[in-house]
Amino acid sequence: MMYRAPKTEKGKESLNKILDASVELIADKGFLSTSINDITSKAGVAYGLFYFYFKSKHDILDEIIRQFNRNMRYYLKTYTQNLDSRIDVEKVGMKKFLEWMNENKKYYKIFIETQVHRPDIYKWHFMKLAERYTTGLSEAMRRGEIINVDPELLSYVLIGIAHMLGKRYVLWSNSGLTLKQQRDLDLIIENMLTPR
Repeated sequence: MMYRAPKTEKGKESLNKILDASVELIADKGFLSTSINDITSKAGVAYGLFYFYFKSKHDILDEIIRQFNRNMRYYLKTYTQNLDSRIDVEKVGMKKFLEWMNENKKYYKIFIETQVHRPDIYKWHFMKLAERYTTGLSEAMRRGEIINVDPELLSYVLIGIAHMLGKRYVLWSNSGLTLKQQRDLDLIIENMLTPR
């Protein structure tokens, strides 16, 4: 967690430089190989300024993951909030998640390291996603749009699918889904969620 939040525009700018430099370096070199000196040098800020905002390098990892979580949820909401059916939300959401992941591979590489170095924030990320997701799925169930099952369980099923597809088709192969695979994924989602 951040030690202090910036109160001025200059402070926000300095913090953003530290965060941006951290993302670049940790994604490129790994968490353990990145030093605070590396971060402040790349950011072009005084070494001591790091400790004005963070108690340790682990704290900056937490902040990066919080930022990653906020940005991803905002991106997905932007593309799905005006859709009429929950099944369409899931289809578009899955597609847009993979697009977002492709554009933000650095964040995702850091996120994977977090599982080892900061397991609590790794767990927080998924729980935060599932909490919001569960609410939307519950509402869709009440409207009869999707199958009526445990909404939290369903949220983790869908998050798990997206997470593994992202690894396989974005991080591991850098190819993304083909049009045929995207159609097949839409069909899987539709068959899985349509009420019987």
